[in-house]
Amino acid sequence: MRRFADSQALRPLALCIHLACAGVAVAMPQLAVAQTQQHYDIPAGSLSSTLNRFAQQAGVALVFQADELAGRSSHGLVGNYTVEDGFATLLDGSGYRISHSDSGYVLLPIVDAQSGQTLELGVTTVAGQGMGESTENTGSYAPGLISVGSKSPTSLRETPQSVSVITRQLIEDQQLTDINEAMKATPGVITQSTTFRIQDFISRGFSIQNLQIDGAAPQALGTAMGSFYSSNIFDLAEFDHVEVLRGSGALFGGSGDPGGIINLVRKRPMAYNQLKLTLSAGSWDNYRQELDITGPMGWDGRLRGRLVVANTDRQYFVDKRSTEKPLVYGVMEADVSDDDMLTFGVRYNKSHENGTQSSVPRYSNGADLGLPRHTGLTQNWAFADTTAREYFAKYDHRFNDDWKLNLSYTNIWDVSWFKTATTLNAVDPNTHTGVVWYGTQSRQENEQHLYDVNLAGNFQAFGLDHQLVLGADYQRIDSRWLGTAPHATARGPVDVFDPDSTPWEEPANHTDYSRDYNPNAQRQYGLYSSLRLQLAEPLHLILGARAQRYHFNQTYQTRSGSQWTPVSDVDQRIGTKVTPFGGIVYDLNDEWSAYASYSEIYKPQSNKLSGPQPGSPLEPMTGKTYETGLKGELFDGALNTNIALYYTTRENEAVRDPGYTDSSNLFAGSCCYLSNGKVVSKGVDIEASGELMPDWTLIGGYTFNLNRNRSADSPLSTVMPKHLFKLYTTYRLPGMLQDFKVGGGVQVQSATYVSGTATRFNADGSVAQSDVPFDFSQGGYATWSALLDYKLDEHWDLTLNGNNLFDKKYYQTVGTSTYGNYYGDPRNFMLTLRGTY
Repeated sequence: MRRFADSQALRPLALCIHLACAGVAVAMPQLAVAQTQQHYDIPAGSLSSTLNRFAQQAGVALVFQADELAGRSSHGLVGNYTVEDGFATLLDGSGYRISHSDSGYVLLPIVDAQSGQTLELGVTTVAGQGMGESTENTGSYAPGLISVGSKSPTSLRETPQSVSVITRQLIEDQQLTDINEAMKATPGVITQSTTFRIQDFISRGFSIQNLQIDGAAPQALGTAMGSFYSSNIFDLAEFDHVEVLRGSGALFGGSGDPGGIINLVRKRPMAYNQLKLTLSAGSWDNYRQELDITGPMGWDGRLRGRLVVANTDRQYFVDKRSTEKPLVYGVMEADVSDDDMLTFGVRYNKSHENGTQSSVPRYSNGADLGLPRHTGLTQNWAFADTTAREYFAKYDHRFNDDWKLNLSYTNIWDVSWFKTATTLNAVDPNTHTGVVWYGTQSRQENEQHLYDVNLAGNFQAFGLDHQLVLGADYQRIDSRWLGTAPHATARGPVDVFDPDSTPWEEPANHTDYSRDYNPNAQRQYGLYSSLRLQLAEPLHLILGARAQRYHFNQTYQTRSGSQWTPVSDVDQRIGTKVTPFGGIVYDLNDEWSAYASYSEIYKPQSNKLSGPQPGSPLEPMTGKTYETGLKGELFDGALNTNIALYYTTRENEAVRDPGYTDSSNLFAGSCCYLSNGKVVSKGVDIEASGELMPDWTLIGGYTFNLNRNRSADSPLSTVMPKHLFKLYTTYRLPGMLQDFKVGGGVQVQSATYVSGTATRFNADGSVAQSDVPFDFSQGGYATWSALLDYKLDEHWDLTLNGNNLFDKKYYQTVGTSTYGNYYGDPRNFMLTLRGTY
């Protein structure tokens, strides 16, 4: 696998930083204005949302003051218009007009036009070409157009699946810093810690294993499908917002579980100068800084840039745990012609983690030890170092007002070194002993090449408007994991009730690797298409399909002395497999739509082998999701609502074959299994996001889930609560108190539990006893949060966030009797100073 030194990775980044800084003082851009007519079909709604949609469809940039348009509505736009005529029609009677030069458009009040003075911009919003709409500076929890599940900008109401969006305003209000925290805030999703830093995202009882950036080719998350695909945790400083689709998402997401797909939408350069500075300090010495600068860089504004620098330096409520995470992100856009735009960007970040365990064991029968939440069963010398780099390029071409071509390439690479200090075994309920220190050294490297090309356009037939998307993507993942034998000194007992009384001196560093997963590679080749037909004025039919090929290749070897011995060699190729999609949307009126959809996905089981030994890979699991519901755009589009009924099945799950002796290899080919079993997940999703009234925003959702493994007559997922409720809301006070904004939230979930068998290990890592039964329940709980924001002046805000205000003690993740039980965060606070110029 190709590897880049830090200095090589930083060379393009240094150029981007230089160019971005050089362009801060350049004036407003001069964007090309389309003078030809184009057909538009924009429904009535708030003036802000209709202007956003018009600018998006016209492919132009628009700058306006969002607060000034609060409460104003528009009748929409249907028919053929030039850009100027379209704006004039939308703004008729609003008291505003459009001003433009060779560049683009600025919204001005008519009184200012008569006086010859321009509007002094405060909080602004920019709409233009790209995947979805920017949510930055809108002050809203309701997105404009989204791209997840469609590849082209589409409203939530027009998307016949459940989608949640974590907007930039919500990210800033809750002080969310990475993808793990964003998913905790997402309605209908729970997070489960799989390691001291990596989390699994679960929706409707299934894992979310696919992720897109800017709607491009899918990439793998974490340790998806038993491989070592990435140790990088995405920092939200790079992104404008997060889109989460729940349900089967193979049409644009490839293979995976029917839990859903995540689309991270990057921050783009703006058409005007802006500088943001954020300084935060919180509980347990949690400090973070962000600098975000953007604006035109040259060519009369046809070249724009953005630079984001962020750093996190924090400790945790768990003893012997801390993190340092610096990040730099830079991006440039260039309008090389009126119809062509090039985008290039890079991201470079590092992470240094001290301490490599945050969980606690239980008694061997599963009973709770009742340990203090700060108990840290690791050592200060243990660490995990990750270096990550991403670079990407995009090309957008507009053939005419109806058809556009998009090509994108993203390269993501990360490498990690681990020197771990953790524990093994459960605690004997009689002797309170049994736990021992354990640790190894390892190295993990991953590189993903992601290509995507698609053609999207509008056409007319039978007097109605239709849309078509045609595209192809390619995913190439190469990874490797090398591990050593346990540390030579990893034999001491651990007193979990007083871990400092059983210290562990740091063992010497060594890279005498004894386990090697190489190659460890995945390939996906996909062709996709989506056709949106307007069967009648209120009725839309969406048909889609994806044809995909899949290849997985992994060799696992162990070493004894100087001799390497292959233990497992898996090579699975899945020929062309077609996954269909169908949806229908019926507009009941100007605010409400009814919808129904059917989607499929499949999940390879490359490491689960069928007998006889040495075995061959099983056929993939298949998933199907049926969903129907109502969606609303209320209060002139300011508030989005969704009520959904869903029914998901997954079949052909691997189960042990009793006809053969078990042969298990961690993360490698294990034998022997049968394709047997059907699981069902069904329930209700209810969600609302946006503005209830001026200055009152909220996002909230309730999920009712029932899941069952019908073949085993047992639950599919016992960590997915039957009832899950999330709500977060803010309100800016009126009158003399308008400089204050208050807010708060709550997350409530019903009881969960785990049961099964665990393995007891010797200090050298060998198995001492297998199939030790355990059972544990986590009762239902609620955690509360609050916000107080004070606007110091037109540029600066001071925000205080409080989380788990009543200091509820609970397990955020329930594991086994030996490992994986993670306490939720105790009560904590964060103070943030944010400036915008």
